[in-house]
Amino acid sequence: MGAAPLDDDVTAAAALRDRRFKDLVAAVVHGPGVLPSTVRESLVVGSAPPAALADLAAKVAGGGLAVTDEDVAAVLGAGYGEDAVFECVVAAALAAGAARLRTVERLLAEPS
Repeated sequence: MGAAPLDDDVTAAAALRDRRFKDLVAAVVHGPGVLPSTVRESLVVGSAPPAALADLAAKVAGGGLAVTDEDVAAVLGAGYGEDAVFECVVAAALAAGAARLRTVERLLAEPS
């Protein structure tokens, strides 16, 4: 017997979400920006970003509430501009969101 209509709707919604998320990742990593795409990619996939961005990225990934003016000043002091700070925050937040989404999906897939 085929899948229930609700299952089909959920599957279609998940597929649409996945496509949109891939498009978002591609835009953040490969779209125009001041940070090289390799740096933005390292932030999105969670590999080692440049040292000057690592602390800020880690704090953003942890929820962002711990980010201070001093953290931003440290990145600016390392020679990055405000656009680079923004791109770092966006890429790190995207990575954190993706990790949280994977956690929720894993938990939902577990038998109750």
